[in-house]
Amino acid sequence: MMSNLKAGIGSAYAAARYARAEYRRSIRYQRLIRQRNVAFAAYRNHSPRCLHLGAQNFVLSNWFNTDLEPVTEGVYYVDATQPLPFPDGSFDFVFSEHMIEHIPFVSGLRLLAECRRVLKPSGVVRIATPNLRNILGLIADHHPDIERYLHWAVQTFGLPTQPFPKAPMVINNFFRSWGHQFVYDPETLGEAMAQAGLRDIVQLQPGISSYAQLSMLEHHGQAIGEWTNEFETMVFEGSAP
Repeated sequence: MMSNLKAGIGSAYAAARYARAEYRRSIRYQRLIRQRNVAFAAYRNHSPRCLHLGAQNFVLSNWFNTDLEPVTEGVYYVDATQPLPFPDGSFDFVFSEHMIEHIPFVSGLRLLAECRRVLKPSGVVRIATPNLRNILGLIADHHPDIERYLHWAVQTFGLPTQPFPKAPMVINNFFRSWGHQFVYDPETLGEAMAQAGLRDIVQLQPGISSYAQLSMLEHHGQAIGEWTNEFETMVFEGSAP
């Protein structure tokens, strides 16, 4: 009986700790939501209006920068797996870099539809994300660019080396690390954007766009190296009807 009593007391304490943690979490997110709403009310005077999803700590000047866990001044809370907290037709441009692969495929489809919803007519969304075709090509091709990328990945992430072949180590690390949920190939991302109602969908290189506001936006290369980023990253743009 004493052991049952102790177990019951332990469970009660655990439940109380969980309740306190959830209460603190709720208070924090209420504060973040208030801050975002106040900031967006002021930002609505901007022209053009530009939404940056998954900013982390990289603040784009004159953009409304958002992230799931904002820790940098000028970055505001948005959960990209939920409906975007902005009215229809709020933005001229939407940009996301190396974020959509961190949410499940179904959530990615919903996000693209939400990007379409918050864009003004003829507004443009730009998505930068790893190219599955290039990653899988690591195990099949052996030209110098492949070997260069494999050597970089093995050295950078401390992956097993000889006598093991490098490609399986790099590919497994890519899919299992950094919270990756779904990695797109060009056909899948293009079709997902079309299903979201976007049109004039084009594939581009990082940094390249016919729109001045969308040119030279990608910054992932600053973290992993420009050549490496160009090797693994694809960029798609699509416009709202």
